[in-house]
Amino acid sequence: MRIGIVGCGLNSDHHINFAKDYPGLQIVGVVDKDVQKANQCAAKYGIEKIYPSIKELVDEERPDAIHIVTPPQTHYSLAKEALELKCHVLVEKPITLDVQGARELFELAEAHGVMLCTMHNHFFDPCMAKAHALVREGKVGEIINIESYYGLNTNIDAFHKYPAPNVLPWIYSLPGGVFHDFMPHPLYVMLPYIGKPQEVKVMEKSFGEFPQNISDELRILVKGDRSFGVLTFSFAAKPYLHFLKIYGTKMMIHVNFDTMTTTCHPVSHLPKAVQKATFNLSESRQLFSSTISNFWNFGRGNLRPYQGMKVLIHKFYDAISGEGETPVSIEDTLMVIDTMDKIWPLIKNKHLIAFDPIIPVEKIQAQERRPKILVTGATGFLGNRLIEVLTQRGYSVRGLARKLSNIEKLKEFKAEIFFGDVGSMDSLKPVFEGIDIVIHAAADTAGHQEDSELSTIQGTRNIIDLCKHNQIKKLIYLSSCSVYGVADYKKGQVVTEDSSLERFPEKRGYYSEAKLKAEEIVVSAKDRGYLPIVCLRPGTIFGLGGEIFPPMMGFALGSRLFGIIGNGEFVLPLVDIDNLVDAIIAAIEKQESAGSIFNVVDSDRVTKKMYVEMLLQKIYPKSRYIYIPLWFLYSTVFAQEIIAKLFRRKPFLTRYRLISSQKNILYDSSKIQRELNWTPPYAIKETINALIDSLQRKVSI
Repeated sequence: MRIGIVGCGLNSDHHINFAKDYPGLQIVGVVDKDVQKANQCAAKYGIEKIYPSIKELVDEERPDAIHIVTPPQTHYSLAKEALELKCHVLVEKPITLDVQGARELFELAEAHGVMLCTMHNHFFDPCMAKAHALVREGKVGEIINIESYYGLNTNIDAFHKYPAPNVLPWIYSLPGGVFHDFMPHPLYVMLPYIGKPQEVKVMEKSFGEFPQNISDELRILVKGDRSFGVLTFSFAAKPYLHFLKIYGTKMMIHVNFDTMTTTCHPVSHLPKAVQKATFNLSESRQLFSSTISNFWNFGRGNLRPYQGMKVLIHKFYDAISGEGETPVSIEDTLMVIDTMDKIWPLIKNKHLIAFDPIIPVEKIQAQERRPKILVTGATGFLGNRLIEVLTQRGYSVRGLARKLSNIEKLKEFKAEIFFGDVGSMDSLKPVFEGIDIVIHAAADTAGHQEDSELSTIQGTRNIIDLCKHNQIKKLIYLSSCSVYGVADYKKGQVVTEDSSLERFPEKRGYYSEAKLKAEEIVVSAKDRGYLPIVCLRPGTIFGLGGEIFPPMMGFALGSRLFGIIGNGEFVLPLVDIDNLVDAIIAAIEKQESAGSIFNVVDSDRVTKKMYVEMLLQKIYPKSRYIYIPLWFLYSTVFAQEIIAKLFRRKPFLTRYRLISSQKNILYDSSKIQRELNWTPPYAIKETINALIDSLQRKVSI
């Protein structure tokens, strides 16, 4: 059998791997508009050819079947093209955006004598197959109710990764919004048992997982022609669960898709008091048995993640070969899509509405002659606090926020909010109108190469160009102490603004490399006299709302176990967030700040050991704290680098990055104190006490 893969995103990996497991199957080509992505996919799996369209693939290779593994918006048109070329088609869920489109595709498939199927993969998971067999055998009795629960982590690229600066992920444009692409999963395991929906009711609520109060919690009650179904779709509840419960007149079945287990509880005729014990014992026995069985099958290669997908794909190939029907029937497919069509109008808050500038009705009464300030990175840890303090001090402030950012706190500060992206020049231009001073705090902090290049480097270049064009009076750029060449320094060395910068930024990681390149752009503009510029190099920002356990401390397993790198004598380069905000305001207000670079690190010398004793042990008194010798970690990282090199993999951590983060040096901030006559208003100990009080109040509530 010869097949083609259309779409080279994340799901294509599963399709290709499971396809390659089918005896006698050959993947003859991949199709993707993104040539680079197509080339990477083909090289990864040893596929010889890539094509820009389905037609070119079919004309040259004549595949028997096509897998459509693209965003849902494209499913209808791509499947239609493949069916018209007389190929069997397997389409990722949802098969189309509406039931009318799905009907048209099935009619087209019948007209051309080919098969069309969609991916209801969890229905074919072994744990679900076991439950379905019990239902089919009549052991459950009459089904009274089905409970289908689907929880999903929003911290994935589908919700947060911008495909281009200022361009929203495609998932937000679907008719069902953020629910649309995932809704088939809890529906297709529920609907076959309750029958065709006669009535659908929806309740919704937002717990703040998405911007603009998009609902992140749904309860859907479905009255089927045979029984009731209750569907819960949760982005907010943790842990993220995925299960199905079948309630019958003879048995209750619990299918746990996360653990791949199925537990059954038939009607018992024992006394109620005895049942309390036997129920637990039976559940324990079944879970233990299933766990051992899964472990054994996984070790032998008979059970894999997404096992149901493999089963479905292979059944589809069997059907093409004349061995059975398509694994997902036309009736089940249309019932899922038709039910989704009924659900969407009942959800009120499912789409992002508008991104027009938000101008507060009650504006801050800016003091006379005070400049109007633009803050990029407005929704970040620093940006939020900076805008709050600036508005409190009577400045007129405009914050730049990306479209998916949480702006609720900003709304409280009576600041203007403009939507845009520093990586998009077009979105930035209107933001600069009427601005006197720019504080550029936006940067990628996740350490991803593409995002670092767009947000940190290109974003800074865009800011400089617009500052020049709009004759901005002063730019204050937030750099980082990570630009220093720490690996070259001696232990105990005092680091001033004149100390050498990193010689090998590529060894430090994408974040440090991007921050150094962005600072070089800023310093070049400063030296050429484009506009007055102040460059601040803050240490590790610390305070209410920030990280409790900064990465340079070591490693943490939740809040139960903390591994501290070193013997605890390392001096943390902390800067209280309110001290940094005060330093920024000093840079705004002092004319003599222009043209200078300043370190901003608190003079309080807090070691790791002091930090543990003063803060962590008071917040987490029952946790364990282990100090890991630096030499031991260095040796472990070295061994890991050797193993990674042997397997041609990128090491998780390198010795260079370890030494750069753990060399015990001291940062000197006397220059800003001397030249701007600035004194940090807060001591670290005060902030630590305030943080402890705040966290303890939350616990008591």
